[in-house]
Amino acid sequence: MGVISLIFTVMAFSAPAVAFLGFIPVAIALGNGVGTPVAFLACGVVVALVAVGLTRMARSLPNPGGFYAFISAGLGKTIGLGAGFAAIIIYYVACVSTYALGGIAARTIVSGVFHGPSLPWWIFAAALWAVVGVLGYFRIDFSARVLSVFLGLELLLMAAYDVSVLLRGGAEGLSFDSFHPTNIFSGSVAIAFMFGVGLYGGFEATVIFRDEVRTPERTIPRATFSVVALLAMMYATTAWLFINAYGPVAVLDAVNTDPTAAATASIKQYTGEFAYTASTLLLLTSAFASTLAAHSIATRYAFNLSVDRILHHSLSRVHATQLSPHRASLAMSVATFVGLGLLVLAHIPDEIVYGRLSGIYTYTMLLLLALVALAILIYLVRHAKSEGAIAKPVASCGLAFVILCIALYLATVNFELITGATGALTIVLLLLIYGIVATGMVMASIYRRKRPEVYARIGRDDPEFIATDT
Repeated sequence: MGVISLIFTVMAFSAPAVAFLGFIPVAIALGNGVGTPVAFLACGVVVALVAVGLTRMARSLPNPGGFYAFISAGLGKTIGLGAGFAAIIIYYVACVSTYALGGIAARTIVSGVFHGPSLPWWIFAAALWAVVGVLGYFRIDFSARVLSVFLGLELLLMAAYDVSVLLRGGAEGLSFDSFHPTNIFSGSVAIAFMFGVGLYGGFEATVIFRDEVRTPERTIPRATFSVVALLAMMYATTAWLFINAYGPVAVLDAVNTDPTAAATASIKQYTGEFAYTASTLLLLTSAFASTLAAHSIATRYAFNLSVDRILHHSLSRVHATQLSPHRASLAMSVATFVGLGLLVLAHIPDEIVYGRLSGIYTYTMLLLLALVALAILIYLVRHAKSEGAIAKPVASCGLAFVILCIALYLATVNFELITGATGALTIVLLLLIYGIVATGMVMASIYRRKRPEVYARIGRDDPEFIATDT
């Protein structure tokens, strides 16, 4: 892949149409209201601070292991393996949740748009699963072309909406109330920040695809900063114009009444009936693109854990002609099929399936971002003599770490709002998240005592391992 293909592959995971129709209205309703666009920009700045260190460390550690590799190198192999388990699980959860969202969207299209039968959502989700499984088997540039088409359609819809609201001046004339300090710090800034960070999920995938891009030394930094900048501008601009589409006062009533309906009604009002119908279809294609991207990222985390002999070594085999981690992809397909089956058996109401799972993903992403920021800081300081100029990335990651720790604390306090879980289920989910990290750490400790040769491979921060496996 080149820079553009890599950018589109990573951006597809953030699912712009899903974010517009679901995340932005909910962030306004539960977060800091009219000040949400600034919260999104602030999140972009924090993620960019992490990206400064990430791209700097990638020059010294040419390893496609993503968070897993970097945290292992900076904080030690024990914490690193715990982070690796968390990373693969969050993209697995993201994959399952978007399968469910895509299935629900497909059912709505069949019954609402085409007046067909109202079939269970899991039938459509199973169809999406089959398509993603096939595409995931082939080389990444093929999937990248598919993702580019769907992402292009999503961006076209959002651009049409933004331009329409801008030209018509919104409901009451364009207002800049979103940038007033009173609105920026109104409501729950912590919740707005949490939703905002979730919009940048997957940005580290530029490093994960290292072995599948041309000239990674140039491609990865360019793609990483481009993704963060484009997402920041796109989501902040769309959120600001969405607020203006209703007006700073009326928008709060609209999103509190029905967040999703508020977004689709606004599209219909400003861009017409065709765009309104298209938004319903694009919700499906956006979920599909996000699922394919999540499947690809989770597959490569599994591949790297297999190369390090943590998972079964057969998953590290590369297809002879497709040059893809096809066995890891097949294993991920089987795992997501089991996850979908458990969702169906659990009888979770359709309207909360995606929200609950995406909340788990967002919280765990905050945790991993905090860990990787600290890991990069420690790694660069530890290797200061050989790394050269490190002041900028160290300062960037130090500031990001402090902010992310505060955000993680506030997200923990507000975990019920994030996931929609209540009572004992809240404790269970938090224990599950940290239990996964603890499981990886315990396994690393066992390897250190009983299989030191495997322990030595965790994260592959040794140049000898990287050269051999590459």
